[in-house]
Amino acid sequence: MKERRVGTFTFGISLILFGVLFLIKTIFKSFNYAFIFHMWPIMLIMLGGEIIYYTLRFNDKHFKYDIGGMFMICFLILFAMGMAGVEFLMDNYPQYIQL
Repeated sequence: MKERRVGTFTFGISLILFGVLFLIKTIFKSFNYAFIFHMWPIMLIMLGGEIIYYTLRFNDKHFKYDIGGMFMICFLILFAMGMAGVEFLMDNYPQYIQL
């Protein structure tokens, strides 16, 4: 029986989406980090949609969750948010940053 890995598609789309959003922020300084941070529920919606799709479309086949992909999504988003926080501090409070 072939297993389907649920979460891989969501992982790929999330990487593309958040990568594009952070690239836009890098190019256009007026773009707000708060908008990017408020986009995290999209990952849950996409994962839920992927689970429903695989359940309805391939109900006779077994599927398993891509735990590695889900962990990497969380790690990369938290890393990107941390880097955004560092950039915010460097832009707004340079007197406190000693490099």
